[in-house]
Amino acid sequence: MNTGIPRRSGRMDMGFYALNKLASAGIAVLLLSLLDWVWPSSAERASAWLGLYMPQEHWVYGYALTASLAADAILSFLPTLHKGKQAAVYGAVGFLFFALFTGGNPEHLWIRAAAGTLTLLLFLWGKHAFSSQSLATPFFALAVPVLCWVI
Repeated sequence: MNTGIPRRSGRMDMGFYALNKLASAGIAVLLLSLLDWVWPSSAERASAWLGLYMPQEHWVYGYALTASLAADAILSFLPTLHKGKQAAVYGAVGFLFFALFTGGNPEHLWIRAAAGTLTLLLFLWGKHAFSSQSLATPFFALAVPVLCWVI
């Protein structure tokens, strides 16, 4: 039966999935850049509060993107969950991933894990907010990180 909706290939679906993840990372980079710009210059850097001294790009593209992929892998093995339960899975993966794998000062473990949870919840928001038909998706995936890096 022809419903009038064109079918996409699996490659296109994977491309849109990757573009969605990059757009979510772009939002995270934008928010971290804004936080960095408004942070008082006399205060200690925000990364020092986390017990880490890494660039924000490593935080987002190295750890958060990987943790987001792990959360999606876990969700793929579970039956379809509503958004609240998906948020719980993303939050738990973010908490565990950032608490266990980022290293850093052990005294700041809970703060780092909470920041990881918030970052992963931002990725979940991006998963639902960015569609394959929107021009905002490639803008946040490609242009925003470059603009944040240049400025």
